[in-house]
Amino acid sequence: MADLTSSSPAIDYTSKDFEGFRQAMLDHAARVYPEWSGRNTSDFGVLLVNLFAYMGDVLSYYQDAAAREAFLETATQRSSVLAHAAIIGYTPAAAAPATGTVTFATEATQTTDVFIPAGTQVTTAFIESLDAPLTFELDDAVTVPGQSGSVTARVTEGATAGSQTITIGAGTATETLILVESLGTSDGTENQAFTLPSSPVLVDSVRVFVGSDSPVEWQVTNDRLTTTGSDQVFTITSSDTGVVTVTFGDGTLGAVPDLDVPVYAAYRVGGGARGNIDANQIIDVTVGLAGVYIASSSAMTGGREVESTESIRTNAPKTFRAQDRAVSLRDFEDLALAVPGNSKAKAIGAHYSSITIATVGADNAVPSDDQLTATARYVQDRTLTGVYVDVVPGTLVGVNIGSASSPLVLGVYSNFRAADVVLAAQKALQDLLSSQRSSFGQRIPASKIFALLDGIPGVEYVTIPLLARADGQQTGAQDIICRDWEIPVAGQIYITADGGQ
Repeated sequence: MADLTSSSPAIDYTSKDFEGFRQAMLDHAARVYPEWSGRNTSDFGVLLVNLFAYMGDVLSYYQDAAAREAFLETATQRSSVLAHAAIIGYTPAAAAPATGTVTFATEATQTTDVFIPAGTQVTTAFIESLDAPLTFELDDAVTVPGQSGSVTARVTEGATAGSQTITIGAGTATETLILVESLGTSDGTENQAFTLPSSPVLVDSVRVFVGSDSPVEWQVTNDRLTTTGSDQVFTITSSDTGVVTVTFGDGTLGAVPDLDVPVYAAYRVGGGARGNIDANQIIDVTVGLAGVYIASSSAMTGGREVESTESIRTNAPKTFRAQDRAVSLRDFEDLALAVPGNSKAKAIGAHYSSITIATVGADNAVPSDDQLTATARYVQDRTLTGVYVDVVPGTLVGVNIGSASSPLVLGVYSNFRAADVVLAAQKALQDLLSSQRSSFGQRIPASKIFALLDGIPGVEYVTIPLLARADGQQTGAQDIICRDWEIPVAGQIYITADGGQ
């Protein structure tokens, strides 16, 4: 047998695939057993080498995958990204329901007023993509005057879950019936977790009640470290698949529900961009109301999806960097992004006693008044004394490229289909101005547009007669310059081809 101590080869630790492992073992075998020279695939020794190399390749893959998931910047699984966000105290934005108004009216023959309770459901027509109609619920009770009277009421997309009712505040002036789902009974152990059976859950709507004869509402908390063993609180977690779980305390950080007491949850399901529908799409009341019909409905707005993985990856470190205090302009921006629903933020201030923060939601959605108020309150509580914070919606600036009478012209080589090249150019411009790539105060040079289009396969030359802000003078091609509180978005884009097939 050869002496291995005198000429041990250096180990290549970067060679971690099948071929690398296989070659390393064969090289080692050639030194240890020089009499074994067969390398035919039918050789039993080669078979064993291939098997071990295969297993080494598999284990190497899992090692690399585990290493990637250990860091927020490189994690690929949403569950890993959510776990990293939780570690640094970042709460991803939950899905939000669309809201709007519906106008109810009575028939001329309806002589009496009609009372419509809160929670009454109204629906759209059947939507094929959803395989169901969209459901909205009345926010507050209204009374519709009789004899062709009408009233406009606010509605929110989604439906209240549950089929059981409990009484809250029994025997008091605030006695209320609540529609709930039973989650089971407490086993008296620490850190009990209950999964909500319906989905998708509107996380902001979740309420939890504990008790039998007179259920008590427990309060949600995002930070159990600030609680005591007597605080009746719970936390909410949402998995990467959207399953929502409520978790109680351990007796030190948050109270433990008593043994054998029932646990209930009141919540709504729904949410997402699917609820953003056009005006007059709501047409029916699910529960028949004599003499009442839906006269009209507004466009429904504000629906958004859960925060994307990439958005969490970008925003979570910023929240941790701010450390729950606002001093610099960047701190104000980072704290604004910690408020669920904000996707981008820009702090503006000539001096630090008055700061204006411009924000937008996912996909550059204009934030609601409630969202602006919540952001202002959150940031204001973390500023220095004497600093005033104002939060406003960011301004979306349309970018017009070409016009109906003078479109952008793409010279196309004769061996390319003109329609394919034009489509590729439209997609490239839409991507350039998409919410994922746009930002506050962005400048888009005309040269960048030329370079982008010139790089599309099949393009011989580019002529841009018009490149301008939608709110500016519609002549010539000049750089698009946005102010600090402005974000460029796609405006009117007209493209035609010269040449090609």
